[in-house]
Amino acid sequence: MKIIVINKRKLQVIIVAIILMTVIFGTGQILEGHIKSVSFIQNNISSLKEYTALDGVLTYKLPSEWSSKTQSFPGNEIVYHNDFQSNDFVINGFVQVWNIKNDLKDFLIKSKEVSEKQNIIRNYKMNDIKINNRKGYSIKYNMLVNNTSYTVYEYFLKNNNQFIRVSFFIKSENFKESFVALFESIVKTVETK
Repeated sequence: MKIIVINKRKLQVIIVAIILMTVIFGTGQILEGHIKSVSFIQNNISSLKEYTALDGVLTYKLPSEWSSKTQSFPGNEIVYHNDFQSNDFVINGFVQVWNIKNDLKDFLIKSKEVSEKQNIIRNYKMNDIKINNRKGYSIKYNMLVNNTSYTVYEYFLKNNNQFIRVSFFIKSENFKESFVALFESIVKTVETK
């Protein structure tokens, strides 16, 4: 017969650590929702409007105050495109769905090379992301176009042989850090069936 000796002090420390981790995790979940609400309030957004595309396969939400306009492109590469603009004209962007068979990261690297030939790109950063169990990349950079500097945030989410692109463009002089939480909240509304 084996005798197990339990050190009460160590057991208490372990139990307290588990309780603290649970409380911290729970608080983080609660705060995440509040941070989302705060980012909407800071950016004068009262509600979101749901958009449905590709016969109900894609849904996402944008602030209801923003205007939008869908466009069609020839060929089979871009199968959905919706431009949007904030009511104060500060934030511009679009949601796209691309058919792609190549690796998304390779596509983004080639796109960067093409963009650098057309515009001046600075502070380019690409990061892996996972949103709604969908892997992809977030890209942040500054772009100089016709002597105007823009801060750009783009999100690319894999979807089988497609990817979803959500892009935000702001004149750098108008950019606020609170926009980042807003952008991420919008991207988290993207769902596919």
